[in-house]
Amino acid sequence: MSDVDFNIKLTFREESVYVVVEKNKLNYEEIQNQFVKKFDYFVPEKSKIQWRDQDGDWILWKKDDVDSVNIIKSMANKDQILNFRGGSIDQVLENINGGDSVSVKTLVKSYNHALYENRNMAERGIQLDIIRHIMIVTKPSDHKLIDYTREVATWLIGSYHQIHVYVDHNFKNNYESMISEHEEYKKRIHFWSANDEHENIDLIVTLGGDGTVLFSSWMFQRDVPPLLSFHLGSLGFLTQFDFDNHRRVLRNVIEEGSVHVSVRMRLNCSIYRNNKKENESQSENIDFSSQLNSKPSESFQVLNELCIDRGDAGNMLEMILRMDGCVITSIWADGLIIATSTGSTAYSLSAGGSLVHPDQNSILITPIAPHTLTARPMIIPGFKKISISVPFTSRISGWVSFDGRNRTSLAFDDTIVVTASTYPLLSICRKDPYKDWFHGLNQILNWNHRVPQRPA
Repeated sequence: MSDVDFNIKLTFREESVYVVVEKNKLNYEEIQNQFVKKFDYFVPEKSKIQWRDQDGDWILWKKDDVDSVNIIKSMANKDQILNFRGGSIDQVLENINGGDSVSVKTLVKSYNHALYENRNMAERGIQLDIIRHIMIVTKPSDHKLIDYTREVATWLIGSYHQIHVYVDHNFKNNYESMISEHEEYKKRIHFWSANDEHENIDLIVTLGGDGTVLFSSWMFQRDVPPLLSFHLGSLGFLTQFDFDNHRRVLRNVIEEGSVHVSVRMRLNCSIYRNNKKENESQSENIDFSSQLNSKPSESFQVLNELCIDRGDAGNMLEMILRMDGCVITSIWADGLIIATSTGSTAYSLSAGGSLVHPDQNSILITPIAPHTLTARPMIIPGFKKISISVPFTSRISGWVSFDGRNRTSLAFDDTIVVTASTYPLLSICRKDPYKDWFHGLNQILNWNHRVPQRPA
């Protein structure tokens, strides 16, 4: 073999062969042709090729990947035998997604890459799509906010000829004279109802407090448009911008389209009703998987928390807590809160839960007035599946609510399954979401404030 030839090992369906390839011919097409020549069942249209790097990991080789070719050639120059393997598309994807183990070095690389991506997600700006449809959400019962909504709507239509504005249908009477006098308003002012589909909305603008943000999240049970919140409510921990600057802020968002967002995880909460009677069900050994094979009776996406409580009963509630289908513990308490990091500053905080930054995709488990002193709040990874049920051994059944809404009763052995939602809420923030959050803790929640003491 000359110094311009490379030794190559090809593996397909547990069979391996060695071939020699000239250095100037080492590319994707040549290796693919070698697979076709050496293996009768290798079909290029239905197969993919992987190459093995110096750490022993298999890398998917894309046809136009020049970087891979350069790395492969550098490995060959070090007198290493080059390893390639072919397989069906499904088999290769399975290997990439975890079918094979990885080296320690690769695991550390993946860990550092995840840290880098998480930091980038918080610090990197995003480019919004062209904004043509804006929904304004506020409290219909507050006359002052109704006037502010009209002010924003008329300014948007007067300033941007391409924008359509959607306001609450409860405000319709406030716009009748305006629409009758101006043809342009008639075309571009629309009225939404909470039960409508809102698929064409490009931006949500909220005027109010945290409740208005939660209501906006509740209306969009699937994809949520980017949300721009102006503080006009009583608390305003989730509302980032001062209404006095609304024109400047809106102009920057609409015309520049480059914003920073806080990606807030929501929870997908599903109720599975149990049709068995007490003597047919064993709470500790319940056939959990078979129960969840049926469709849930109700499912909701929540931004703050799921709350299970004892209602008006005087007794404590017993709840069985499972993680990924395995029983973790039995909790006796007045109730249980399953919260997001966003919800850590809401009901969970009142019940003694931890403060967690919303960029942390975690699930908080906070008992409400537990019977045992050791039943402390927990924070677990957001990718875990949590389930809660009230067993027949409990003295009372319970109630459940989702972001304070749709409160419904729980029968014995009904199961609530909680997982990370695939539909997060993108909240437009100032340049630094971390400073925004700590500013809210200090200025709004008065976190760690104390009376200044006299110097010693």
